[in-house]
Amino acid sequence: MRPTRTTILALPIAALALVAAGDPADAKTPKQLAFTAVLNGGQVIPPSTSNALGVGFLTFDEATKRLCYSISYSGLEGYETQAHLHGGAVGTTDAVFFDLDLGSPKLGCIGPFEPKQEKMLKRGETYINIHTSVWVAGELRGQVIPAPSVR
Repeated sequence: MRPTRTTILALPIAALALVAAGDPADAKTPKQLAFTAVLNGGQVIPPSTSNALGVGFLTFDEATKRLCYSISYSGLEGYETQAHLHGGAVGTTDAVFFDLDLGSPKLGCIGPFEPKQEKMLKRGETYINIHTSVWVAGELRGQVIPAPSVR
C-alpha cells in the first residue's frame, strides 16, 4: 500500500508531538533556561546615539535560582562606570535587580532571584544596562529575551 500525502504529513507532526511531550521524568528535573540579549544605544531610555554594540547569552538554573551570563560589547564612547540587570519591559525602566562586573567580556552568575524577579525574567521583562562616562543614563541596553526551547 502506497502512503498518501496526508499520511506522509502526519508522521512528522506525530513525531514532533512526542518530542514536545518529553520524558515524564524530566518534569521533576530542574531546568536550565536560555536567554539572549542584543545591546545597543537605541534601547536606552532616553536613547543614546552610540554606535557601540553588544550581545549576551544567559542561562537561568531553576534549582539554584541563579542566572549565569556571558556578555560582551565593543565600541563604547566612554569608559564603563556601571553595569546592571534591571527589571522592566521593553520601553520602560525599573529597579536594579543585580550589579554586573565591569569590563568586556562579563562572565559570571547572579542571584538568587526572588519569585517576582524570576517571573519577570521568564516574561522577558528584564534588561542589561551598561553605563559609561559619556552616557551616564546608559550607553547600551539589551532586553533579556527567553530563547526558543530546543530538545
